[in-house]
Amino acid sequence: MSTLHPLTHWVIQKIEAEYKDDIALLIGIKGHSTDDDMHGECFDYFIPATERGYELSQTFIIDGVGHDLYGRSWERVELSAELKEMAIVLSGATILYARSPEDAARFEDMQKRLQDNLANDAFVYEKALEQLDKALEVYQSFIFEEKSYRARSEAQVIHLYLSSAVALMNHTYTDSPIFTERQAYDNTPESNIYHCPEMTQVPDGFFTYASRLLITQDVNELRQIVYQLISTTRAFVLERKPETITGPKELDYQELADWYQELSLTWRRIRYFCQNKMVEKAYTDSCYLQNELLYIAEEFDLEEMNLLDSFNADDLELLALRSDALEQKIRHILKGKGIVLNEYASLEDFLNTST
Repeated sequence: MSTLHPLTHWVIQKIEAEYKDDIALLIGIKGHSTDDDMHGECFDYFIPATERGYELSQTFIIDGVGHDLYGRSWERVELSAELKEMAIVLSGATILYARSPEDAARFEDMQKRLQDNLANDAFVYEKALEQLDKALEVYQSFIFEEKSYRARSEAQVIHLYLSSAVALMNHTYTDSPIFTERQAYDNTPESNIYHCPEMTQVPDGFFTYASRLLITQDVNELRQIVYQLISTTRAFVLERKPETITGPKELDYQELADWYQELSLTWRRIRYFCQNKMVEKAYTDSCYLQNELLYIAEEFDLEEMNLLDSFNADDLELLALRSDALEQKIRHILKGKGIVLNEYASLEDFLNTST
């Protein structure tokens, strides 16, 4: 024990004397300190084996450095392996004390699973999308914020989520917003809290926009910067959709037929609304149909179909013509795939056929 940091030695002695059956592991985090304060390296957290183990928790300050000896359950560590909580608690972890070889092996298996997940293109892509969604969720309130200090705080949260998304697409992670190339590219042995040297591919303009967050004092300018950051990061992620997701898939055109048969009434309504100059209803149904067309184009690898650019409140004829053309396009696709629609000329035909 003589080579251990005195604080590490102290807590291990306490475990062995008072909690030998209650603590599975004591964990330190490499690169979690700043300016050699040893924070996180002498210990960061422990994994309790029993409820009594949580009684080991305590916080204290030594020479201005705060220490938090806290319990993190196996379940929470598992979440880190799945990138649902901070990855550094696994990736940068060192086992300082283990109750048994089995406890150590269980932890090391989680560390390996984290690295396997980070190496998986489909996995990191889905996690990056989740980070984008979180950024957009905060953005919904940020765009209405008028107070500078609140806006800057929310911008920081958004930028952290965006930095995380970019890091994930580089098969790594960050728990800090990344503003500069130095933070992303410099691999010096500084604190991992503020750096992400594996982040070698970034969105266009990412560092330029991010560094402006540090200097702007104007709320309106801040809104523009955050919008640009979200826009460039979103494009960066979506352009890197992995082949395992975008690759060839078996298409069931009967599903497309079922979709069309259900939506055919919407086309009929749009024709009626346009003929009778019912602007609000024509617009409402056209918006609904446009969303459906975007969805079906993605599902069946079709070229996007533009309906709404034809909408003009003063002249609904163009909308009616464009709507009809898109309907014929769908029918042509189905005919080309040999799909026979389940349609009848009249109610009498349907009843005669059904009986």
